[in-house]
Amino acid sequence: MGNVSLRQGTTLLYCDLAILNSTTNNLEAYGKVRILQADTVTITGDTAFYFGNDRKALINGRVKLDDKTIVLTTKKLDYDLNSRMAVYNTGGRIIDKKSTLTSMEGHYNTVTKIFLFKKDVRVADKDGTLKADSLRYSTASKEAFFISPTEIVNKKDTMYANAGMYNTVTKLSNFTGRSTAKMEDYILTADTLFYDTPTKIGISKGNVIFVSRKDKVILTGNQGRYYGQTGITRVYGNALMKNILENDTLFLTGDTLVSLDNKETKVRKMYAYKKVLIYKSDLAGKCDSLSYNVSDSTIYFYQKPILWSAGNQSEADSINILLVNNKINLMNMKGKSFVISLDTLKNFNQVKGRKIVANFTKESKLEKVTVDGNGESIYFAVDEKNKLTGMNRVECSKMNIAFKKNKVNRIAFIAKPDAKFVPPKEINEDLKQLDGFKWRLNEKPTKETIIARVTPPPIVKKVLTDSVLVKKEREPVKKQSPSVPKSKSAKKKPLKL
Repeated sequence: MGNVSLRQGTTLLYCDLAILNSTTNNLEAYGKVRILQADTVTITGDTAFYFGNDRKALINGRVKLDDKTIVLTTKKLDYDLNSRMAVYNTGGRIIDKKSTLTSMEGHYNTVTKIFLFKKDVRVADKDGTLKADSLRYSTASKEAFFISPTEIVNKKDTMYANAGMYNTVTKLSNFTGRSTAKMEDYILTADTLFYDTPTKIGISKGNVIFVSRKDKVILTGNQGRYYGQTGITRVYGNALMKNILENDTLFLTGDTLVSLDNKETKVRKMYAYKKVLIYKSDLAGKCDSLSYNVSDSTIYFYQKPILWSAGNQSEADSINILLVNNKINLMNMKGKSFVISLDTLKNFNQVKGRKIVANFTKESKLEKVTVDGNGESIYFAVDEKNKLTGMNRVECSKMNIAFKKNKVNRIAFIAKPDAKFVPPKEINEDLKQLDGFKWRLNEKPTKETIIARVTPPPIVKKVLTDSVLVKKEREPVKKQSPSVPKSKSAKKKPLKL
């Protein structure tokens, strides 16, 4: 009694009191139990039962396992010296240099250094915590693998995932199930998600949703990339932006959408490239590419854009518009500019020029048009009773046109005009249109057309055609030979235990 020591191969057992059954080769150990296996694993506890033939130990009390990589503490531990597997189910704590891991159940292989945790799993270090229902963790590579809902919190970032891998040292996340990364101002969700916490780089694929909570902007698409340090986000494939405005929403789609939010320069912009469509309640348009300066509410349209607003159609080589209170206030048009306004009598008032500046009312209706260079105009004169009194065709390098209720109210010519007034009876189709006129209302985007463009078509199941079915019906039925009854000797006999 006291200072008891026993040996089996390379395994040593120490305790205060030992009871050995030489017949069964089983051992009961009490008081300061300590098991050493090949100088690599040390297990201590209050009591232990050791089965010598199976080389298994059941340790109880204040149990601690130390394999020079981690330290495991628990109340009860089963340890198999052959498989080198340790198992607990009464709650355990693992200290792994920089991390602390806790769970209700755990399996640990002291050779492969891999843990399998179950129930109330928690991994914590100075930078954050990980919570899951089940988890596989490598103490060698410091990687956590999970297949159940998992939450990872790192300072200002929080991630939610159903499956994937997370490195507790490098803070790299590679999620293969539907996952979400919540940053200070942004939320990124996708079917697969890679996120590097130190560099704040996120790469996402499949049903990507990027939310800027500060700007109330939502980006969706097939693929996305987020660069947190530069504030750049790119979305590809069925890309769509929704900017939630007061009592309105701006929809924007293109092959590629880029969001820039530089905190140092305080620049906030949105870019769209290739086959761009834009829509809000008082504005619609299409172009090759655009940039949207969120800071000053200015949108720049490039490569022969077309815009529609409150019965007006505007075309030019490039256009930029200013929004005030989320309503179109000012439009600058450059190069081959053409404005068409539909009046109450369904006549098309038209203005052409090298440069055009258009001002709008609070209701986004055309209020004033200023033409600079190669100006041409057609406007229909309407009296107070809304009756047509004639048509004016004017050529003047510079002119100002004022509108009221979508009708021309007055016009001022800055240079010598070449004007012609045509009475109603003399107006014909050739005179009613300027060169290059084309009313393109059928091309105007709507909310529905934008949503349809970014929505993948439904999967259509293949169905056999009638001809194939008829062919199968006409195929001759093969005659089957009569079945021969099996002999009794052919029956299978039951196995004897």
